[in-house]
Amino acid sequence: MKAARLHQFTQDPAAVCVEDVPLPEPGPGQVRVRMLFSPVNPSDLNFVHGTYHSALQRMIWNKGQATVCYDPQRRVVCPVPPYTLGGEGVGMVDACGSGFLARRLLGKRVAIACAPPAGCWQEYSLAEAKKSVVLPAQISDQQAAMFFVNPLAAYVMVREVLRVQPGDWLAISAAGSALGKSVVRMARLYGFKTLCVVRSASNSAELLALGADAVVETDHQDLLAEVWRITGGKGVQHALDCVGGALAGELVQCLGLGGQLLVYGTLSGKSLEVPGRDLMMPLTRISGFFLSNWLALQSPLKLLWVLRAVKKLTCAGIFEAEVTQVFDLEQVAEALTAATTSGRTGKVLLRLGSGN
Repeated sequence: MKAARLHQFTQDPAAVCVEDVPLPEPGPGQVRVRMLFSPVNPSDLNFVHGTYHSALQRMIWNKGQATVCYDPQRRVVCPVPPYTLGGEGVGMVDACGSGFLARRLLGKRVAIACAPPAGCWQEYSLAEAKKSVVLPAQISDQQAAMFFVNPLAAYVMVREVLRVQPGDWLAISAAGSALGKSVVRMARLYGFKTLCVVRSASNSAELLALGADAVVETDHQDLLAEVWRITGGKGVQHALDCVGGALAGELVQCLGLGGQLLVYGTLSGKSLEVPGRDLMMPLTRISGFFLSNWLALQSPLKLLWVLRAVKKLTCAGIFEAEVTQVFDLEQVAEALTAATTSGRTGKVLLRLGSGN
């Protein structure tokens, strides 16, 4: 079977190769999935560039260690190439290992999360049956392929980490992203207010149509002045940032007393620029969020509850994402290039089999 493989960390999309690999056989509690679609997420680019590995090398629990791990307990290893890329997708279960749940999934369409080294960008993938989600036919294959990363992250950050309450203001950087738009839809459902931060006017009309309470375009508007005007000088209670750099510092200044900035990405590639006293005086906080590590800390019952909540919201269209480009597996280099194009809107998908 064919798989998109990486042999060394690189900034060059052309270095990702489509190769023949053996057809995997499911073990106990596993299912084999004939893949249909998989998105190209920013997290996938981090596995190509080696961003996760280099960041984790700086963690104290990896000091002096030959193997880099995600967690201090050293339960989950951060892989190095060679490996198969892709972190999530959708497909049909065509074989299963032993176990009641695995057998129940045979012949069903499931959304799966399967990061490197196993990966999803291949014709067949293995997944744990207990982490495979059957989605109703009303959800298209393309939307089902994006069930895990953005929807789960959006839901967990808003509902479980920040615990945004009705009436609260939540500022979102890069709000024109699929995750940003999902948070705007969640705000309409849960009753909090969204202040969307974008660079230009290209996404403003759509965000306002989705229900955003305010949009600030930083290429010609002063963020702090606009937040002061919009909130009546009180600032926002919460902020989500995936950009970093100077913008993170500006978002901290926009927080009200006791507010919190949650960092879940660094698209700018720059360190956060935050003066210490901007945290001290207003008693504000900066926290980091990494979905895999958050999930690893939860009980099986909690994970089941969260997955059911996300599935319900997915069926209600809260996490629907625009797909602007679809590439075949053999075009993986073109897909990676498209996903990193500045100003791109919508999601890029890989077609791994026939689906809708």
